[in-house]
Amino acid sequence: MVEKLARLTADQRSNFVAYLDGELSEQETQQIERLLAQNEVARHDMESLATVWEVLDTLPRTKAPDDFAQKTIATLKLDEQHTPLAEQAWFQKTQEVGSRVLGWCLVIACGFVGFVLLRSYPPSSADALIENYPVLEQFDSYQEIGSVEFLKKLQSSPEWLKHNQNSGEAIR
Repeated sequence: MVEKLARLTADQRSNFVAYLDGELSEQETQQIERLLAQNEVARHDMESLATVWEVLDTLPRTKAPDDFAQKTIATLKLDEQHTPLAEQAWFQKTQEVGSRVLGWCLVIACGFVGFVLLRSYPPSSADALIENYPVLEQFDSYQEIGSVEFLKKLQSSPEWLKHNQNSGEAIR
């Protein structure tokens, strides 16, 4: 029967390096050794890692500069310091763009308000004509009537009242 190859978890793989360095507890070491005995993929990965470890040991060792620790600590301290929000570059750029957008919005709003105000004040003669269009449309008919007194007499006449009652309309 063919043995099924089991995948290794990230935790198991990360323990391989600690196993090679001898940094694992006794219980963790036994777990890795059991895994290596049972899993061919784990054995292959461990052999590859051990080969890489041996090659790394053959490389020449370099010495860090004397001030390496001081520079590293200074860099870490700089990273720990919190830069105020107003001094951060992204915030300054956002403020700049935001102020420009706000300025353009104000210019557009002022232009719109000005347009609306100038359009409505003072009313033009064209506006008056448009507003009175229904009257102007019947202007010729109104001229034939002559006067308002005639319309009042017509409204109070019995023939008109009878005609309006029959048609269902009443002039007020």
